[in-house]
Amino acid sequence: MTAADRDGPGYGAVDVAQPVLRVKELSKRREGSADDSEYLFYDVSFDLREGEVMVVRGPSGVGKTTLLRCIAQLTQCEAGVCALGTARGLQSPADMGVPLWRADVMYVPQRPAQMTGTPLDLVDMVNSFAVQKARNHYDPIEIAEDWGVSSDLWEKKWAELSGGEQQRIALAVALSCDPRVLLLDEPTSALDPQTTLVVEEVLAARTCIWITHDDAQEARVASRCLTLSPNASYDIV
Repeated sequence: MTAADRDGPGYGAVDVAQPVLRVKELSKRREGSADDSEYLFYDVSFDLREGEVMVVRGPSGVGKTTLLRCIAQLTQCEAGVCALGTARGLQSPADMGVPLWRADVMYVPQRPAQMTGTPLDLVDMVNSFAVQKARNHYDPIEIAEDWGVSSDLWEKKWAELSGGEQQRIALAVALSCDPRVLLLDEPTSALDPQTTLVVEEVLAARTCIWITHDDAQEARVASRCLTLSPNASYDIV
């Protein structure tokens, strides 16, 4: 599948009976474990429907971030498959190509990696990717302005921005690319309570898998909750 297929005729005619995202029997071993059988998580399976927000909970170290990175094809799993619902049926990253998968199933880290340059440089870089050139984009500066980020901040160096400014800008860039699924790693952790409510209202209107440690936030945004346990098991309610 190419970027043209993604935006071309028929792509929108997706069977509503199929999930937007299917995760089946995803398993990941614990890094550095002497025992090959010691898993972070094991056989994680679920379907994600259009407009659904799946919140991911669990104590530190159980693999919440790793799970999102595995779904995004940024970290390799020992077993399991992921598939995206398309007009051609459920398509794996191998079917679509990993670059297109990552454009449609987009991971947003809790804190942007240390980057040189400015946020505008990031926008230019993202727009230069072949998989993004055929896609419709929103203006990330307009999105971020609604969250209290003034347009002049986009020309500042990343290191000159506060954690909250960096977080909102990274989220705005992700939203501007219009992915089908957002993988959000504590997306409002650096924001004050009032700004958190404004940002989460926009994010919760999308199809998301969303890590949070905040009980109140879970109550506001979650359609369902997946809880990872230290013994590699999981529960979905």
